[in-house]
Amino acid sequence: MIADAPQSTNEFRDTQEPHRQRWHLRLAPLHGLLVLAILLRTATWWPSHAFLGVLEYDDGVYYSSSRLLLAGLWPYRDFTIVHPPILAVVLMPAAAIGRFFGDPIGMASARVLMQAVAVANVVLVYRLAKFLPLPVRVRPRAALVAAGVYTVMPNAVSAEHTVLLEPLVNVACLSAVYLLLRNQAPLRRDMFLAGVLIVAGLGIKLFAGAYVMGVLVWVLSTRQYRLVTPYFAGLASGSLVLLGPFVARAPASSWHDIVVTQLSRPENTGVDHGIARLASMAGLGYASAWGGACLFLMLLTAALYGQRRTWRSPVSLWLTVLLVSSVAILQGPTYFLHYGAFLAPAIAMLAALVAGRAGPAQLPLLPGALLGVLFLGFAVGTGSGLLHAGGQGDLRQAARMIPDHSCVYSDAVSLTIAADVFQTPSNACPSFIDGRGVALTENTSWPRGVNFYPAGFVADERWQETNVDQMSKADFLLLRATPSQFPEWTERTREFVLTHFERVWISSTNAKHVELWRRARPN
Repeated sequence: MIADAPQSTNEFRDTQEPHRQRWHLRLAPLHGLLVLAILLRTATWWPSHAFLGVLEYDDGVYYSSSRLLLAGLWPYRDFTIVHPPILAVVLMPAAAIGRFFGDPIGMASARVLMQAVAVANVVLVYRLAKFLPLPVRVRPRAALVAAGVYTVMPNAVSAEHTVLLEPLVNVACLSAVYLLLRNQAPLRRDMFLAGVLIVAGLGIKLFAGAYVMGVLVWVLSTRQYRLVTPYFAGLASGSLVLLGPFVARAPASSWHDIVVTQLSRPENTGVDHGIARLASMAGLGYASAWGGACLFLMLLTAALYGQRRTWRSPVSLWLTVLLVSSVAILQGPTYFLHYGAFLAPAIAMLAALVAGRAGPAQLPLLPGALLGVLFLGFAVGTGSGLLHAGGQGDLRQAARMIPDHSCVYSDAVSLTIAADVFQTPSNACPSFIDGRGVALTENTSWPRGVNFYPAGFVADERWQETNVDQMSKADFLLLRATPSQFPEWTERTREFVLTHFERVWISSTNAKHVELWRRARPN
């Protein structure tokens, strides 16, 4: 009996080996999608000085808000940001790295963190697609289609190449939905935790409100009324624990900056409405706005065609999220491509439903052609976006010209972060971390239909005076444009710069233009 034991163990291993091989083969396409997702999202890093340089205006705002929180300053009370505060908490590890190893390294670590978020989002979309009301035999294919849609959608690629809000909202809300769907009968504990996670998403961007409604619609449509109480308990507890400390320190300012400012944002120049925005939101606006919008509506129709008891399945949740967020983005005065990343999971579920229309061997002609055109449109859009990525000047050269402890003003905090001259604002050296956000908070009654950029900045005398005051205390200016042509400044502000500073360094590429100006005369 003792001699036979090893043989028995080997036989057990032999029987398990084919199963393990099949398991790895099934996951191989998903692993390939994860590699592709990272390659697409990091493509903008590889041109010269880009990874440690300036990729966005907003990512510098989010990173610097975390740096200030680490230094003991609180948003809304001590500085202005126009979004909820949780991202400042999420980025604190990167801010700590920046504090000890330099802010370019800190920002780079935050960008690497976002790749982990991107991978998590692809995996969550893959797992969630398996809960759709489809035959078991076609669910693996449908899940791969959903993951593929999220991987190559231009909006998701644009949002996840650096630190932006939508990917983090997605990972919080998708995790919440996964908690609800992983068991056939959700536990009250899971419902409570889902509420907390959705509040975490709301604490990053108000877009997550679509998931608040989506989950509630799913609960009611599936008649799981016992889950309503733990769900609202999770929402309330999450709000108290995650948002309460920030609101308590500045109740009026936090309400004004987060809610009032967002609900009264003025029109932005170059923001398309209607069909063009709908196509862009769906990631299909690069070739033809009408063509992209029609393709999106065809996808929606094909996904829902023949669905029985749709409102008693997870489809009700995804449709609610898609509808609520689409209306909000379509009606919003401000729009950027990365907003559409918030729609990416719901659109991926639509594609998965279309992919599940046939048997396990192949797709019928019409759904297959529809998905093929969808992926082709995404490939064109993502490729077009990546073509605009380019190298930029080395801001360390500018930093070498700035003596230690100098006061540096910049119109975009991303520049001072990349140059490693970011400073905590003080009376001796005041600065905005989000000058555009400050202008928005000061102009919540801007006339509807009148473009805010640059007219709103130019008309805001208080904002102009504050900028001049900051520059009057600065030793150097690090700017994104030539002062004589700076669109956000009045003639008086431009004249102040030209008469008190001299340009000492300039870097201009197809991707970025940066100038360094040094004080030439006292105030």
